[in-house]
Amino acid sequence: MDFSGKLVVVTGASSGLGREIALCFALRERANVVIAARRQDKLEALKAEIESRSASRAHVVAVDLADAEGVRTLFREATAQGQVAGLVNCAGITFYGRTLDASMAESLKIIAVNQVATMHATMLFLQYFLERGTGAILAVTSVSGIVPAPFQNVYSATKHAVQAFTEGLAREYRGRGVSICTFAAGSMATEMITRAGLDRMYGAGSPVYLDLVKTARSAVSCLKRGKLFSVPGILYKTALMLARFAPRWFVLWAMERIYSPRRGASERPASRL
Repeated sequence: MDFSGKLVVVTGASSGLGREIALCFALRERANVVIAARRQDKLEALKAEIESRSASRAHVVAVDLADAEGVRTLFREATAQGQVAGLVNCAGITFYGRTLDASMAESLKIIAVNQVATMHATMLFLQYFLERGTGAILAVTSVSGIVPAPFQNVYSATKHAVQAFTEGLAREYRGRGVSICTFAAGSMATEMITRAGLDRMYGAGSPVYLDLVKTARSAVSCLKRGKLFSVPGILYKTALMLARFAPRWFVLWAMERIYSPRRGASERPASRL
């Protein structure tokens, strides 16, 4: 797919992978972008960077995707800018710690942003794309959406749900002109990781972290090629391959060892992107 001159919507664009994906579309693919997140100041800074470094245009939509009206506002404002060619669902939040250490309100917020908002936005834009006979949707899921992640349990569950939902949609609407893809990313040194406290387990430069810019380019490439399922990084590709054949108890034991808080590692409250 060629996104040059076309309009692409990216959620979670205020920081981390979402921000890098928006930059990749604008600077490398020469696409115009609708960038969405809660923090308008961060989005305005990204807009300024995009428009100073390229001929691409960026439209800011500051919304809280935990609210259903926020998703509808995003859809209305995005489609008002012109014909949308693609949607990238990258907004996400997490909590690091035992499941019951988070309040119910925090857990429901994670579900609202990661799962409900992603499904809602996907269905709105899918209908829009089907009516036009063309379009592309990418769900940024997670390796922990393929295997369980103790101590990020609710986050992991939402990513499992989005992975299954998006793959199911791809099968239901195959041959209708809409490319529906999933991108199961691994750990990256992002603001979300820092706020959750996971950076205290694995410091900067750790091999567990994927390069943010390269991962963003891989995500865009996944959508351009229409890949149903893509995993960046040899470490995570290998881990998922081994998990496919290993006994379930062993996979859970290994994931617990990876995520279990170490001495001196804090368990922080839910963090919002």
